[in-house]
Amino acid sequence: MAPVDDPPAIAVTTGFTDYGDYLGLALSRPVVAAGGAPVLLPYLEDPDARALALDRADGLLLGFGRDIAPERYGARAHPALTPISPHRDAFELAIAAEAMEQGLPILGICRGMQIINVVCGGTLYRDRSEYPEGAREHPGGAWDVWDLVCDATLGRGAMPRHPEHPITVAADSGLAAALGERAAVNSYHHQAVRELGSGVQAVAWADDGIVEAIEMPDASAPVLGVQWELQECWQDDERSLDVFGQFVAAAAKRRAPAAR
Repeated sequence: MAPVDDPPAIAVTTGFTDYGDYLGLALSRPVVAAGGAPVLLPYLEDPDARALALDRADGLLLGFGRDIAPERYGARAHPALTPISPHRDAFELAIAAEAMEQGLPILGICRGMQIINVVCGGTLYRDRSEYPEGAREHPGGAWDVWDLVCDATLGRGAMPRHPEHPITVAADSGLAAALGERAAVNSYHHQAVRELGSGVQAVAWADDGIVEAIEMPDASAPVLGVQWELQECWQDDERSLDVFGQFVAAAAKRRAPAAR
């Protein structure tokens, strides 16, 4: 990506309970490579503090992490549920809704995609065991491999082979403009979008029918969520960096004086 003279500020949300130093590198590297200036957010409980953060941001990146508490979308706990983070849930659901109201470009990765859907009233499959019968062999939940990914990112070993599968992308989607209509993506998730929220449109699917990406076509700025760990693809697949580039370009457009 070409350097940006006045890089847009990308507010980044993430968890602080898992993955150690990986969190300090994984989401910021591709944003920087795409020409953005990442700013990691704490859990801002106060609405005024969130408003101040968003006023200084040109885009919002919702990162990966723990499962969303099922009560947030009208469901009960499930035996396969990972530990939840109530503080993070409350913060991200609030700031995502506020960013949509303000017209910020939004990119959601894995959990971040699920946050977008839940904010809009959608629901999730709580585990692969709830997927439609033909999709229950969907790869995911390889936490031991994920630990190796984190180590490799920090220079502590070789990057393992990711569990992956092909996806089909809707030809008329914003995602297809960067990624194309067919790609192979990694697959670490054990949850997925079930019912789409209001204004949310599925734009990519695994061959087994699981929704792999969503957009909000009527939003005032681009909103994209991808189910795979996009922050792990960009170094090997230029098209994945183009997804970040598309997001940063939308943030830069908002940063322009005429947009203020």
